[in-house]
Amino acid sequence: MKIRFLFILLFSFELIFGQQRNFSIENQFELEYPSSISTSKDGNYSAFNIRKADFKNAKWINQLYLLNNKTGEIKQLTFHPSGIGQFSFSPDGKFIYFVSSREFQDKSGKVIKGEKQLWRISVDGGEAEFFIRLPNGIDEFTFSNNGNYMALLSDEELPDSLIQIQEEKERTKNDEIVYPKENPRKEIWLYNFLTKELKKIYKGDAGISNLTFSAKSNYILYQTNYTGEYNDEQKHDIFKLTFDGIATQLTNFEGPETEPQTSPDEKYLSYISQTVPDIEFAETDIELIDLDNQTKINLTKDFNLSIINYIWHPKEKIIFALVNEGFTTPVYQINVDKKLIIKLTKEECVLSNLQISDDGKLFFIYEDGKSLKEIGLFDKNKIQLLTTYSKQLSQFKSSQPEIFKFQSYDKKFTIESMLIKPVDFNPSKRYPLILCVHGGPYSAFKKTFLQSYPMQVYANEGFAVVAPNVRGSSGYSDEFGQSNRYDLGGGDFQDALKAVDEVIKMGFVDTTRMGVIGGSYGGYMTNWIISQTNRFAAAVSMYGIFSFFTDFSNSWQPIFEKMYFGYYYWEKPIDMNHLWVNRSPAFYVQNIQTPVLILQGDKDQYTNLANSQEMYQALKILGKPVEFVVYPREGHGIRNEPQHYLNMLNRGLNWFKKYLK
Repeated sequence: MKIRFLFILLFSFELIFGQQRNFSIENQFELEYPSSISTSKDGNYSAFNIRKADFKNAKWINQLYLLNNKTGEIKQLTFHPSGIGQFSFSPDGKFIYFVSSREFQDKSGKVIKGEKQLWRISVDGGEAEFFIRLPNGIDEFTFSNNGNYMALLSDEELPDSLIQIQEEKERTKNDEIVYPKENPRKEIWLYNFLTKELKKIYKGDAGISNLTFSAKSNYILYQTNYTGEYNDEQKHDIFKLTFDGIATQLTNFEGPETEPQTSPDEKYLSYISQTVPDIEFAETDIELIDLDNQTKINLTKDFNLSIINYIWHPKEKIIFALVNEGFTTPVYQINVDKKLIIKLTKEECVLSNLQISDDGKLFFIYEDGKSLKEIGLFDKNKIQLLTTYSKQLSQFKSSQPEIFKFQSYDKKFTIESMLIKPVDFNPSKRYPLILCVHGGPYSAFKKTFLQSYPMQVYANEGFAVVAPNVRGSSGYSDEFGQSNRYDLGGGDFQDALKAVDEVIKMGFVDTTRMGVIGGSYGGYMTNWIISQTNRFAAAVSMYGIFSFFTDFSNSWQPIFEKMYFGYYYWEKPIDMNHLWVNRSPAFYVQNIQTPVLILQGDKDQYTNLANSQEMYQALKILGKPVEFVVYPREGHGIRNEPQHYLNMLNRGLNWFKKYLK
C-alpha cells in the first residue's frame, strides 16, 4: 500500500508541477479511448467500445461502454473476456445489441462456445442476455427504423451430409485444396419483434454485405459483389429485398455502387459511386436514383473531393457526409433539392462514425493532432466534446504536428506534408529525420496524435518525422488521386524526396542520419526508395511489394497491377520498358546499400510473404545489412495479436536507434 501511495503521490506531483515523462510504445498500448459509437435515436446516450490488449491470451478485447450525452457519465457495461464485436442501439433506446463469442446454453442445456451470436444488454446495466443464434454465426445485423424488425446476415447453413463429408476428409487427411475455391453463400434472416418470430427469408450469393432497411421500414437493401472475393470490389451492385424474400436489382452500372440508403420519404435510393469504374483510387460521389422514374442524379459531381460515408437527416431531404479533405475529415451538408453543399465543421479535425439523432443532432468520433479519439456532438454550429480521454496525454511529452506545403518537382501539384519535430526541440541542433510513407496508395496521413506509425514515440526519442501526402493520396482532387496511375514509383517517389528536402531547408536535419519507413504501399515505396537512392542510413520495410510479378501471383487482389499499370504482364514484351519490370525494386536490388529491416505477417493476403522473402534472399546473397522478421498467424498490418504489434513497433524503433543514433 505504501508503494502504491508513493506512486500516486509522485504521479500527482508530476501533473501539478507540469513535469511530463517521455511517451513510449508501451504507453501507447496503455491508452484508452473510444473506437466506434452507436447513438440512441433520442440522442440521450451513446454506446461505444474501448479496445484493450490482452497480452496473456494474445488477443485484443473490445468492451462495451455507455455515455450519458447529457451528464457525461460513463459506465462500463460488459466485462466478459470474449469481448464484443458489432454493436447497435435498439430503436426504442432500451437495449444495446452486440455480437459476441461468449459461451451460452442452447435449448437442450448444452454449453456452446466460440460462436459469434447475438446478445443484448439493458441501458440500465445488469447481465447481458443471449438473444439469437444462427447456425453459422452472425456476420452483421441491423434494425428497421420503426423497431419492428431486425435483419441478420450469416453464411449459408450446410446440410448434415456435407458436414459429415468434410469431417471425414479432415479425419483421414484426404483434404486436398482445389482452386478456384468458392466462398459460402450468404443468408439473410428476419426477426419480428412483434411476433418474436425468426425466419430465413433469402439465400443469396457469396458477396452480400451492408444490410440496411429503407427509411420507412418497408424493405431491406443490400450490396453485393457476387463472389465475396476482394478482387471483385469494383463490381458491387445494390438490391432490394422484400420481407417475403423477393430480391430486385436496383443498380447495374459500371463500377461499384455501395452504402445504399433511401431518403426519408423513400423517393430516392442513394449510394456511393466512382468517377472511374475500374480503379479503386477514383473520386467517390453520392448519387441518387429517383425510384419513381429511374432518373439518376450525381449530387457531388462538381465537388471534386471523395465522400467517405454519409447519413440522411431523419425527416428532411438533407444528407450529411464525411469527406476526405487533406489532413482532415470534416462533415459537409448537402441540400438535395437545391444541390447545395456546405461545410459544417470548421475545426481542423478528423471525424468518423457519423451518427444522427431524431432531432438532427450529429454525433461522431473526433480526434486531432493533440487529442485521442473522443465522442463529439455537432450542435448549434459548433463541435462539443462529450468525453475527456485525452487527459491521459497530459502526463506525456508530445510534439504537435505541423502541416507545410510545397510545389511538386514538376509544378503540377501543391503537396501537403506533416512535420513532427522532436520534443524539447532546439532549432540550433541537428536531428535525425524519419520519412514515413503511408499505405494505399489511395490513402492519406491525417493530422492526429496517434498514427499507424509511432510518430510521437519517434519525436520523444529525438527524431524529426516527415509524413507527406504524395500524389495518388486521397483527400485531394480526382486528378491528384489518379496521378500515379501508369507512374507508380515516379512522381510519388519524387514528392516524397522533395518533402525531405523541404525539411532539410529548415536547417535542423542531420542529413547523414535519415531513415525511411512504410507499410503496404508504403512498404513498396520504402523498397523502391532505397533501390533508387542511398540517401537513407536505415529503412524499415513492412509487408511491402518487392516484385510486381510476385505480388500479382500471390495477392488476393491481382487486379491491383492492372489498375495501376493498365495491362497484365503478358500483354507487352517483358523488358526494361515494361512497367512491371522497371517499377519493381527487385530489378534494382543490387543498388541497395541501406540497412533494411523487413517485417512481414505469414498470413498476409494482400502483399504475400513471398515479396519479403525474395527481398531478404537477394540482399542476404549480396551481403547487404538486412534482417527479416516473420510473424506467425498475422495478416496485413501485423495487428492480429497485440504482442506481435508491440514487437513490430519496437523493432522498427530500435532499428532506427541503431543506425541513426
